[in-house]
Amino acid sequence: MHVAVIGAGLAGLSCAYELAKAGHQVTILEKEDQVGGLGRSWQTNGYWLDYGPHRFHSRNEELIQHLYEVLDNEVVIRERLSRIYMQGKFFNYPLKLGNVLTALPKTIMVKAMWDYMWIRMRQWFKPIPDDNFENWVLKRFGRTLYEIFFGTYTSKAWKMPCTEISSDWASQRISQANLWHTIKTTVSPPKEGEVRSLVSEFWYPAHGGIGQICRKYAEKIVEMGGTIRCGEPVEKVIVEDGRAVGIQMAEGDPVMADHIVNTMPLPRALESIDPPVGPEVVEAIANLKYIGIVFVYLEVDTPSVSPDHWVYLPEKHLKIHRICEFKNFSDHEIPGDKTIICCEITCRIGDDDWNLTLEEGARVAENDLVTVGLLKPGTARGIELKRITYAYPVYDLTYRANLDVLMKSVRSYEGLTTTGRQGLYRYNNMDHSVAMGRKVARTLLKGKDAGADKVAAEQEYFG
Repeated sequence: MHVAVIGAGLAGLSCAYELAKAGHQVTILEKEDQVGGLGRSWQTNGYWLDYGPHRFHSRNEELIQHLYEVLDNEVVIRERLSRIYMQGKFFNYPLKLGNVLTALPKTIMVKAMWDYMWIRMRQWFKPIPDDNFENWVLKRFGRTLYEIFFGTYTSKAWKMPCTEISSDWASQRISQANLWHTIKTTVSPPKEGEVRSLVSEFWYPAHGGIGQICRKYAEKIVEMGGTIRCGEPVEKVIVEDGRAVGIQMAEGDPVMADHIVNTMPLPRALESIDPPVGPEVVEAIANLKYIGIVFVYLEVDTPSVSPDHWVYLPEKHLKIHRICEFKNFSDHEIPGDKTIICCEITCRIGDDDWNLTLEEGARVAENDLVTVGLLKPGTARGIELKRITYAYPVYDLTYRANLDVLMKSVRSYEGLTTTGRQGLYRYNNMDHSVAMGRKVARTLLKGKDAGADKVAAEQEYFG
């Protein structure tokens, strides 16, 4: 069996890896000049840089062992530290009640508790529906905590009101079920494996940034006889009599295959179908949006800015919405008396933020971090600026209906499977993407559905 894989990110590479191990022919087509997708790393000025903070975490022991296999046991383990920085103070995220109690003024805490009790009582008479992000959080935390910790950051990062964001985003990205759950877990921490409990430990490559995972996949696939063609953007997915049979690139002969696995953005995959999809699908494609991110990388003249793996900056007078410090992920990445800070700016494609130059972006990033007290003036310089077009799929109030149209369409073609974060228009984690790719391979090898589409499909906390 010859399987052609579109996209050399985690899902595509993990799928090809399992197929190659089983002795099948695989050809991977990647439009970029390197493998990795959103999980790519590269070197600038001797530093390994990632697209923002990445961490591999899972409760699936077999999946963790698979990571060790791919990385040849060159793995470091870290205890996650992520916080929200606002009003001159750090708050643990996910929220910890003791930290909130000591950091927030007592008057605000009293108001927060009153808001929570009031909204819980109101639920008895006029239930609040889980019909958008704002309502989901309000009914579980009250308005005060919603506005301080959840609503401000989310609307800033998504560039849209929280009333226009699906509640799916809240259920998948907020670990606490409600304020009472936060109190209970503070008094009696959940046991390992309990629903919605936090996986604080994560795994990271010892060398080469997070992209080392994809580079090692690629190395092993080639050793097993597989083919990886970078710099090969897909122009058409060739369909004959309802079956996907090949892929046409911008140049050269098409790659014909027994099965095609797609991991590029689902709307773009359907746009490449030849003959073209119908008008209903074209309309649904137009209604699915993405948030882009501009990453600004600062070299800072200090050994460390903070102990955090990443810090959220929700205050709206700041342009940056999140930072991470790569030195805290691996001891080998940023040696010496300097550190690298990656600063993220979410944007709509083509807007003023999207078009920032390195000089402009570095100025914005440094000013923001000086404002919040994390940097001293004149200690940082911009060394790199990167843009990602397909960063966040927009979970607006209509995304599910439009996504259903696209999934129905793509499933109508024999010999074509779409998977992964981009291929499913699903904001899932790294471990989910690896699990999806491996399950697709298992499905093709055994001829029985291994449940790849079910990975990260529920309204559960993704951590």
